[in-house]
Amino acid sequence: MISSEIEIPLEKFAFQPFDFKELFGKERVEAEIGFCSGHFLSEYANSKPDTGFLGIEYSRKFFLRGEKNLKRRLNQDNVRIVCFEAIAVMRELVPFASLDAIHIYFPDPWPKKKHHKFRTVRFENLMMLRNRLKKGGKLFIATDHPEYAEFMEKEIALTGAFFKRLPYGGDDRPIKTKWEKKQIADCWEIHYFLLEAV
Repeated sequence: MISSEIEIPLEKFAFQPFDFKELFGKERVEAEIGFCSGHFLSEYANSKPDTGFLGIEYSRKFFLRGEKNLKRRLNQDNVRIVCFEAIAVMRELVPFASLDAIHIYFPDPWPKKKHHKFRTVRFENLMMLRNRLKKGGKLFIATDHPEYAEFMEKEIALTGAFFKRLPYGGDDRPIKTKWEKKQIADCWEIHYFLLEAV
């Protein structure tokens, strides 16, 4: 259990990029976009005490629930979280070539075509995220929405000069999100993607 404050308040991060050395004091840093309940982030962070983790969640309701779960479940102080729009945070505050991995699990599918511009996993955002990854850094993605998975396939194909697609499936992810476990139990197909920055 963690008793210290893990939220980075807006006034502390609004005007300058994150200094991960100051935040974590660790060489390795990973980020999760949309940590929701915090179940995956807490279990994953506990399995990698040598790594600092930045969690980003836009919904204040989910953020507060996730914060409570993280503070209750974490074994060590290696997670910091922010409540803000994730793409804005990544674009404006995360330094270039600073992350070893980015995790995006079950992002909002925005199913209406006119709303596709709000999707997290699309070409423009993939290119921006590539610049935040170190060379060889990994981008992990999962969705249970078939049409969004097809959309992701097309968008990822456009990034071929910047990412290498690696084989990846459910058996390769021993730590799963709370939603993922539910969908697997309900026999939903999960689509997994793993990209390596080149």
